[in-house]
Amino acid sequence: MNCMRLFKSIYHWPYRVPIAKYIGQHPFKFLETQDKWRESDGVSKRWHLIYKAPMEKALNYLTVYLTFSTSTVACGGLYYAAFEFDLQNLNNPVILGEDVVIADSPIECLVYVGAFVLFHAAVKMLLAKYVVRMYQDGDNYLAVFRGNFFNSVKKHQFHLNDFKKLNPTIVVSWGDARFDIGNKHAIILENYFKTPEHFNYLLNKKGVYNPKDND
Repeated sequence: MNCMRLFKSIYHWPYRVPIAKYIGQHPFKFLETQDKWRESDGVSKRWHLIYKAPMEKALNYLTVYLTFSTSTVACGGLYYAAFEFDLQNLNNPVILGEDVVIADSPIECLVYVGAFVLFHAAVKMLLAKYVVRMYQDGDNYLAVFRGNFFNSVKKHQFHLNDFKKLNPTIVVSWGDARFDIGNKHAIILENYFKTPEHFNYLLNKKGVYNPKDND
């Protein structure tokens, strides 16, 4: 009975959640991998790694797949619409090879291709806002996004005063992770900062954290 009370008191302890949130992002882990990511992202040593998002490898492969599949299907659809589409065959099925029916009509085929391209383009636009790493140099910040090809990245520099939390919307379920970082919207997961103070300083522009002290 005493054990049950002990566990119950721990569960309601106010400092339990922050510790659980940030325990996987220990500052020492950032220091150990900082040089590696600096070299990979092509940034100088004046930038200090303060944020690293999960799913790095999966996003790398997913970005390549989305780029290749969207480009291939879109080019195939344009070729079919320009050279194969015939108004006289609107009621005939679209056949691949000898006997593989891929659509009941050319219009249906183009609808499938268009839906495929639009869905993949939407996912790609979403991933383009996902910050994989973030560096800091005083009140200047550098956000790193996934590029269009394997191991490629895009960088966006912004100032502390540019960082603002966006209002949640009905359509986007991850509204708490949407931020404005200076003429660009970004998806940032607050639990993956080097320390909670790094995120709090970005969001509130004040606190005990000294932004110049990253080492």
